[in-house]
Amino acid sequence: MKNNIVLALAFIIAGLACTSCTGRSVSAECADCPVSEPFDSLFSAMFPRDEPGGIVGITVDGEPVYLHGFGKARLDIDKPYTDSTATNICSATKIFVATAVMKLVEQHRLSLNQSIAEFFPNFTSPVFKEITLRHILSHTTGLPDKRPRNPDQWKSYIRRHDSTFGVSEDYMLYGREPEMIKFFESVDRLEADPGTVYRYQDPPFMLLSTVIEKASGMPFEKYMTDSIFAPAGLKETCFFDPDNTIPNKAHGYAPADGMSEEDQFVSADGKWEEYDYGEAAFFPTRADRGIYTTARDYFKWIKALNSGRIIDIPSVAALYNWQIATKLPNIGYGLGVFLEAAPGMPYKAFHMSYNGGFSIYQCYFPDSKIFVFVFSNRPDWDRLAVGSKITDILMRTDWL
Repeated sequence: MKNNIVLALAFIIAGLACTSCTGRSVSAECADCPVSEPFDSLFSAMFPRDEPGGIVGITVDGEPVYLHGFGKARLDIDKPYTDSTATNICSATKIFVATAVMKLVEQHRLSLNQSIAEFFPNFTSPVFKEITLRHILSHTTGLPDKRPRNPDQWKSYIRRHDSTFGVSEDYMLYGREPEMIKFFESVDRLEADPGTVYRYQDPPFMLLSTVIEKASGMPFEKYMTDSIFAPAGLKETCFFDPDNTIPNKAHGYAPADGMSEEDQFVSADGKWEEYDYGEAAFFPTRADRGIYTTARDYFKWIKALNSGRIIDIPSVAALYNWQIATKLPNIGYGLGVFLEAAPGMPYKAFHMSYNGGFSIYQCYFPDSKIFVFVFSNRPDWDRLAVGSKITDILMRTDWL
């Protein structure tokens, strides 16, 4: 039997129903949903039952209408994906952090036009005075990414910066934000004028944990827990910490290449190897891609964010406002989120990313209030192509 988490989460609020353009009301189980069959077909082919898999959810106006787990969350203990599986959501973390910044803006503790030089006196180059929080949130800082990635770059790095790591391999596997942002201390020029060129980067987002701490007067994770997670009712959402155990945590996997380390887990059939903390480079940082959450918590997050419970509706709308074009056709970036405005297609806010073996895609159609998320612990699928298929299914079933 398929690992089907059939939604017993039906619409329980009187009068609330998901209605397609054909007029059909969906008010009982997931099996009655018009998108169930095409979604089941798409994702069961992508995530076979005996391989690393994922979980897919859909909400309409904040209410769950579809939830289905596919494949395995763990191969070492034969654990299926369920709504209680804690998954790393990769760079979708940035949306939570952008929300935290907007909340502090609403409280007049921050301004999007505030220079980051105010928060980092150790970044002495005048170029940092030109970079604002808006530039970080829209990936338009113009900053270079000079994190060392090979022995030669590492030798240059340690000539300029103190480090607790002995070799670049350890730095890439185990370094957290304080180590990962040190290279900014020696940056003295930009690759582009701030606000003019889109370039997706993680290190500038790492700076926001310090910005949030200084603006709120609280440790980053405490502020996020008290002001973002708690109001949304999130109890299974946290930042990765190598010293803490996350209940029901999935592992990330990648196709085995025959070059596994001696202590690296490889599946019994030899096809998959574990690929997360300790194997994947730049994995354990927080503000850029460090959140683990469950599907049942994410349903709560989606509703809380888009209903204005965490930040005001105008601030939510600001996240989805076009800031800069990317090199992809009809795709731009807002504040912590990608945007698609293709002719003849519904406006879409989305995110796609990977972190080690974890890989995610999510999209939101503001006009229809439809949200879809795909959380996965394998990276071997084309996220942009899957996003197009999701949109196609929703349009073919008259949901968009």
